[in-house]
Amino acid sequence: MKRILKPLLLAAFLLAALAPAGARTKKKADTPPVKYVFYMIGDGMGINQVIATEQYNAATANGPASINFLHFPVRNFITTYSASSLVTDSAAGGTALATGVKTYNNAVGVDMDGKPVSNLAEWAKAAGYGTGIATSVGVNHATPACFTAHTAQRGSYEEIARQYLTAPIDFAAGAAFLTERNTGHDSAFFETEARGAGIKVFKGPEAFKGIEKVDGRVLCLSGKTETDLPYAIDRKEDDTTLSDFVTAGIAYLDAHFGDKGFFFMIEGGKIDYGGHADDGAACFQELTDFANAMDIVLAFQAKHPDETLIVVTADHETGGLELGSGQYEMHPDRLGHQKMSVGAMTTLFRSTFFPQRPQGGRGQGRPQGQQGPQGARPPMAPEQEYTPPTWDQVKDFFRENLGLWSAVEVSERQEAALKKTYDDTFGVGGDRENNVANLYAVNTRLVAEAVDVLNRNAGLQWSHGAHTGSPVGLYVKGKCEEAFIPVEDNAQIAPLIATLAGYKR
Repeated sequence: MKRILKPLLLAAFLLAALAPAGARTKKKADTPPVKYVFYMIGDGMGINQVIATEQYNAATANGPASINFLHFPVRNFITTYSASSLVTDSAAGGTALATGVKTYNNAVGVDMDGKPVSNLAEWAKAAGYGTGIATSVGVNHATPACFTAHTAQRGSYEEIARQYLTAPIDFAAGAAFLTERNTGHDSAFFETEARGAGIKVFKGPEAFKGIEKVDGRVLCLSGKTETDLPYAIDRKEDDTTLSDFVTAGIAYLDAHFGDKGFFFMIEGGKIDYGGHADDGAACFQELTDFANAMDIVLAFQAKHPDETLIVVTADHETGGLELGSGQYEMHPDRLGHQKMSVGAMTTLFRSTFFPQRPQGGRGQGRPQGQQGPQGARPPMAPEQEYTPPTWDQVKDFFRENLGLWSAVEVSERQEAALKKTYDDTFGVGGDRENNVANLYAVNTRLVAEAVDVLNRNAGLQWSHGAHTGSPVGLYVKGKCEEAFIPVEDNAQIAPLIATLAGYKR
């Protein structure tokens, strides 16, 4: 009976929402109830990540103790499995969110047979609406790619970049273009290609000012060489933020398409990166950054309450985050002693204890022209004299950057485990390339394990550094929010948005 009632409830609501003007309002009968759609995707953002972020912020004052979208009028959970696995990747998850079609892992905008399937941005543009995408990672990364391209493999970054050039996207924003190994291309190559296609390219927040006066398609990039924005926990004053992209996107779309309406997909991509790295503090600050971008969207919605729909969800959960230690305790305040992400800490650790090795970047992201895990150090010059750090020096490093052995107690067992990794790294016959890789970085094992000790002492445990099949949250606010109450799976969202906004499918 429950399975019958939910579809009937949804159908009844849609009939009422789309009824002629005489039955609802004084609007014309063919005017859709939703004019402005904000589709916000927290990559890797499981339900526990959202709850833990509130707890972390409340304990550390690093952000609002109440995450805005967690308290939206409609709160639900949805399944995320792909057509090929109970555990999806971002490509298949993004395709389901963008098109309503389940496909195999790694597929971008194609079905199980490899045939292109149309998406929300294409439907919106066909109906005359403005379209926008923004992400904190590469502009042609998996999730934004699902709204701009159709490829058999998510790693075909350059094909995705080329398809973006002709995609029906008015506004796009991201850190930079991802490129492929051995092509000799970098982000600048595709920026030039974009300009050749008539797209105006702007780099850095200062360049975004006055973007509402620019005609034609626009592309906003961070202005730095990294292909993802810095983690919020590592951010410098002049770094571009997701909020910068969202502010620019709303200004541009409202100026050019405010009368008709627009569709705007916004991704918090590095929530996922923090989960892959088993880095609670970095993950939670990324989620807070996502919520800060949401504040800008909510300010727009407050001006257009009867015309704006905000849908927030995730493509999957990353890391298998568990809340609570074996002693029924949590101490999120202890995470406040972590000064930087595990990637940035790895860079600092290497420059401190391997000073003769060349260093680069912030220990995060993927360099141009390379796919997969990166960050391993170049080999040392032969016969260089090297004096390894003492165990006390290493302890001082973690005392300063994580609060271990000072603000945060370390048990004898935990210290013994860290000391063993220290011996394996720096002792006689040790391996100074003793690293641990995740999907997006290669970090020094000793640093990663020290961060894990801090997480566990705060009451957090990561099952592993990959995706899980756990359900994720669905949070909805605004016009026609009630229509999402019956939604149970990610593939149901895109068709429902299209119906409510009157897009042509």
